[in-house]
Parts: sequence; structure tokens; C-alpha cells
Amino acid sequence: MSVGILEHKSDRFINDVISQLSDIQIEFISTTGESVPMESSYRVIVDRLSFRYPFLRELMKGLSLGGTYVINNPFTSSLTNKFIEIQLGSRLGLPFPRTIILPDRSSQDETESLVSQPLLEQVTDEIGLPCIIKPFDGYAWEDVYVVNSIDELRERYQSLYSSRILMAQQMIKYTDYFRVFCINKRDILIIKWIPKPLAMGHYLHSDTDLLGDAKNTINTMTIQLNTSLDLDMNVVEWCVDGEGKWWIIDAFNEVPEVIPEALPHDYYTWIVNKFAECISEKLSSDIRNRVPFHN
Repeated sequence: MSVGILEHKSDRFINDVISQLSDIQIEFISTTGESVPMESSYRVIVDRLSFRYPFLRELMKGLSLGGTYVINNPFTSSLTNKFIEIQLGSRLGLPFPRTIILPDRSSQDETESLVSQPLLEQVTDEIGLPCIIKPFDGYAWEDVYVVNSIDELRERYQSLYSSRILMAQQMIKYTDYFRVFCINKRDILIIKWIPKPLAMGHYLHSDTDLLGDAKNTINTMTIQLNTSLDLDMNVVEWCVDGEGKWWIIDAFNEVPEVIPEALPHDYYTWIVNKFAECISEKLSSDIRNRVPFHN
């Protein structure tokens, strides 16, 4: 049995993980195309690339249906967006800011008036100002804006809705912000984070025991979310406001950037070791990904 890696060979994080699995046969995956139905020699595949490439995502789904355990579940990963995270998370009791999804241009132009322009005055009445406007499927802060007036909201919406489905969201004035790594649906690492766009955010050492009862709540809810989604690696972004209320800002970061220089060394080592442990456990088991079909 072997492990396949779907990631750039130069990625330092995955190479550090591989170094912890020296007794396991591991290789980087390459393909020129595949026969269908697909067969695989891999018991486990670590997939950190297919979220960018539809061809690779469909290959991962095929291999998962054939019995290969893919980290992360390609069926879950292909469904994750900010609309689904709020819809699902709210059913689990997770706290999200007030949010309204806004129609894109094509749904308005091509559905014979079944979908109309949003009434932005009603939007701001519900979520307040200032607020956040962002794509429902955004990544890495792309096209995320703070808007302070209805006119500014209208301007941003009109400039983006031809190409993106957008969400308007209540802006949380947080006092502290955390990224919570969840690995293997059980191992939790809470790290204080200073969020900034364009991958410029940075992590800080922090004593999470100072969070009190909130620490157990964050742990429990984060594990519950990832178990529900069948995600073996995910980062959930939590923050707390000035009144002590906790919020989830982003529930899906299933391929988080793990950069040695960006993390305190002991946190980076923890992530590497726990992820290697997760891979090893899956390799030695007969577990399969949850799929939306009955065998």
C-alpha cells in the first residue's frame, strides 16, 4: 500500500510531512489522462491541488469512488463555499454574522425576471453598516471589501456582479481573531491571528487557557463541523467581539497555507506531526471517504 501526494514537489510543508513518514512508500502523483472507470494503486492520496483545477478534482472523485481514501474528501471540498458553510453551520448551532446572498447578473438577465436586482436598502437595514461584501466562493481575500454606505455597496455590487455571486455580511468589530486548525477530525490547535489580505496575516503565540470556557466551545464546535463535512484538515476562523460574543468568519479553509516562516516553530511542528499521523492512520485502516451515493 502506498500514499500519493497531489501537491507541488517544492512545497516545504508537504516535504516536512513526508519526512515524518519515512517507513511508508510515498510518491508525487502525475498523470497524462486516465482510463475510466479508474483504478488506483494508492491506498491514500493527500490532495492539496485539485481545488484549483477541475480536471484534478474529478480525478480525485473517481479515485475516491474506487476505494482510495482522499484527504480531503473531494465530494465535500467541491461543495464548500461561504453560502453552504453558513447554511450547514447554522444547523449545527455555529454562530455566523448576518448574511444575505445577492444574485449575479446572468441570473437576473436570463431568467425572465424570476430574479431581480436586490433592494440594497433592505440589505443594509438587515445587516447594518459598515458591512462586508465578498464573493460567495472567495479565496484569499480576493474581492473582499468593507463598505460604509448604500452608495458604496451599490458601486461595489455593480462592479462585481457580472462575474461573481456576492454576499453582503454584517461586519464584526472583533477584539481578537483566531485560526483553529482541525486535523483528523479530533486534533485542535487554536492560534491567535492578525488577519490581513494577500497572505500578509501573521500568527502569534497565545495562551489559549485564557479563553476559559470558550476554548472548549471552540474545540467542540470545530470538531463537530469537520466531522459533519468529513474533512481531515481544515482551518476555521473564529473571532470575539467587544461584548464577548464569538463568531465564525470563515469555516472552510480545507487547503490552508502552512508556511514555516509564518508560524511559531512549535505550532508548525505540531501541524506537521499531526497531519503525518492522520495520513498514517488512514493508510493502516480500511476507512473510505463518505460519498453522496449508495454502493
